[in-house]
Order: sequence, then C-alpha cells, then structure tokens
Amino acid sequence: MSVQAVLFDFGHTLMDFGRTEDALRGAYATIRDRLVHWVEDQAPPEVDELVERVAVTIDKMLEHSYAQQAVEELDIFELFQTAYTNIGYHLPEALLRELIELDHEVLRQSVRIEPASLTMLEELRTKGYKIGVVSNVTQLPELLHRDLAEFGIKQRVDAIALSCEIGIRKPRPQIFNTVLDALEVKATDAVFVGDRLVDDIAGAHALGMKAILTHQYRQEQPDEDLKPDAIVTNVTEVPSIIAHW
Repeated sequence: MSVQAVLFDFGHTLMDFGRTEDALRGAYATIRDRLVHWVEDQAPPEVDELVERVAVTIDKMLEHSYAQQAVEELDIFELFQTAYTNIGYHLPEALLRELIELDHEVLRQSVRIEPASLTMLEELRTKGYKIGVVSNVTQLPELLHRDLAEFGIKQRVDAIALSCEIGIRKPRPQIFNTVLDALEVKATDAVFVGDRLVDDIAGAHALGMKAILTHQYRQEQPDEDLKPDAIVTNVTEVPSIIAHW
C-alpha cells in the first residue's frame, strides 16, 4: 500500500467538546428574551424548562436518529422547528436561524483542540500526504466551516465533507468519496482515522481504506467483526504508524 491521503473524523477525533450547563442556560436565557420580544402576549417557559423542552429534546431526537443508524442527515431547521412547535411557537426562518446560531455558540465555546493535533496535521502535509475531514454533524454548514477555520483545521486540510452538507452520514460511501474525489486519491491509497467502529472503521474498510481507531476522547472496543488496522491513544501517533504502511 502506498498511502497518499489521510482522512480524519472531526468530533472526538481531532477535537473534543461538551456543553456546560451554565453556558447552555446562558444561551437559552438570551433565546427566551428573543421569544418574549417576538410574541409579547405569549410568555415562553422559564430558562430551565426551555433548555429541557428544546435543547434536550433536540439532543434526544439526534440520539434516536443515530441509534436507529439512520444514514440520511437530519435537517437542523426541522429539528428546531419541531422542538419550538411543541411549546407553541411556529417561528419564521430568520428568527429560527438566529436561535440555532445562539445554540450553536454554546457548542463552539466548548470545543477543545490540542495544539499537538494541529502540529500533527502540519507534519503530515509536510511529508506530502493529502489531508481530508469527513464528519457526521447536524449543524448549519456555514457555521461549521467558520468554526473549522477559527480552530485552525480548515487551513491545514485539503478537502472537507460534512454530513449536513452532503445529506448522507458515514458509514455510507458517498460522504467518504466526496473527499477522496476532491483529493483525487483512490480509497486503497488512503487511511481513515476516527473514533467510531461502525461509522469510521467499518465505513472506511468497506471502501478499501485502511482505518485507525483513536481512543483519545472515546474508547470503543473492537471485536472480531470490527477490527481497525491500528489503535492509537492520541492522534499524534498517526504519522509514525502510516509511515510503515
């Protein structure tokens, strides 16, 4: 095998994240103020109830979708509209977008990327590898591209495929192929690095890619049916592993 490209998952692979309760309550206090301003004769739930009936409800809908192994990405506008409709609001698109952006800001502020991970991407590019990102994520694509640039990822990779842009999630081949085609690299000449056995490892193997499982932020355990080609405890180990392939 001649490795020409290395593709990475984003969440829990190149970065870790986790919304804090205080940040979530702060965002939803602002969201509640916007709802009060929009409909003066209809008082929205208090902040804690609003978090539970909107943010937590959306999280549960997403969790259910992934538990069902749905491969088509959900529409974030539909998710939020459903949650707000359940508490009596049918919001215009402009306001809905504003509230989605306020919710997204909580997630953005919780992201943690190790400087060593960025250095690792630079090392791979210096050695001549093409770099891609393939991520399952239910957000507004334009916000994610902004975040990827702000976090220093976008400047260090050559192609990006997000399920919320493509409409298809891993492990379906279409989302992997979007990046492989952009990089002009065959699957058999590429390696995928991710934290999920089904989405990342099985998805990559189905196309003929080698696959590395990272335990840096999540620790899924392989079995006889799902075996990565290598396991790392930190993504900084990736360059040395693929150098031997």
